[in-house]
Amino acid sequence: MKAFVTGSTGLLGSNLTRLLLSQGFEVIALTRELTKASKLLDEHPNLKIVQGDMQEVDAFAHYLKGCDVLFHTASYFRESFDHGDHWKHLKTINVEATVKLLEAADRAKVSKVIYVSSACGCVGIIRGGAPSNESTPFQEFNHKNPYFKSKLMAEEAIANFLKTHNLPIVLILPAGMMGPSDSGPTEMGRFILDCLKGKAPLVPSGGFPIVDARDVAMAMLSAVYSGQANERYLVTGGYYSVSELMRNISEASGQPVPSKKLPRFAVRLWAFVQNLISRIKGKRPFLHGDMVRIMLSRQWFDASKSAQTLKTSYRPIKNTIKDTVQWYQQNGYIRNM
Repeated sequence: MKAFVTGSTGLLGSNLTRLLLSQGFEVIALTRELTKASKLLDEHPNLKIVQGDMQEVDAFAHYLKGCDVLFHTASYFRESFDHGDHWKHLKTINVEATVKLLEAADRAKVSKVIYVSSACGCVGIIRGGAPSNESTPFQEFNHKNPYFKSKLMAEEAIANFLKTHNLPIVLILPAGMMGPSDSGPTEMGRFILDCLKGKAPLVPSGGFPIVDARDVAMAMLSAVYSGQANERYLVTGGYYSVSELMRNISEASGQPVPSKKLPRFAVRLWAFVQNLISRIKGKRPFLHGDMVRIMLSRQWFDASKSAQTLKTSYRPIKNTIKDTVQWYQQNGYIRNM
């Protein structure tokens, strides 16, 4: 089977590419940077690396011809957490380019598309503590984050596309991802690195829904065979407090956990102040304001649909963090500890 993977050097895309190759797939991997791809993706007889940009779909669209499945993992994501207005790029890459890619895949007669959406961004919160599922409608909360807004618009654009096309598309909605090969790094990767470098000032209350990128990749592979066309599948490993995450990072690295703990009622004020200071100094804060909003939302998910249909399973968060810390150590992001 032949697959085309966008975002092949990202956290999810790189793990997916390796998984597909291990399963005998022939893979065409799209990347913006060939040098980065050569570092993250080992040479393989079934791997062809293609340089291209999602802002110029027509330039690489011909590589879709002959492909059985398209895995669309690329998005404008981590850059959107930097200071400034990123909406033009978010809309162009995450929404408009996605439609162009689907149109190209349809013309190339690709049999199936596996599209990566966002659990936190495209699923709402049920008040009272019940877990959200694929049918939980999004709310105003989802629009406050520009990246989430772009993913909501992308899902709407896909729905409109399907009104006039018969291309089978499976939507995978992962929680916040962690895992090795987070070279960017993502916001969760930066959180781990800051903890490893002793830059975590305190332990704030709250938590995140987290999933290992390797488990998401496995779910996407399963979706090729058992995912139902035009269905959404939540892929989420569990909900973890910031305290639990930092404790696991400490156990994996030896870096002590900060002694100061911040109660929930004070987190928003602390986040506002530290984001204001970071903006003035031109530096990144320990936790971006949008990350804090997610952290305090108490959003968790019922992923039973993917468990039943895609047979998803999830490794312990302790193992995910240990493997991620080890990858950062081995690849020069931090000194070995």
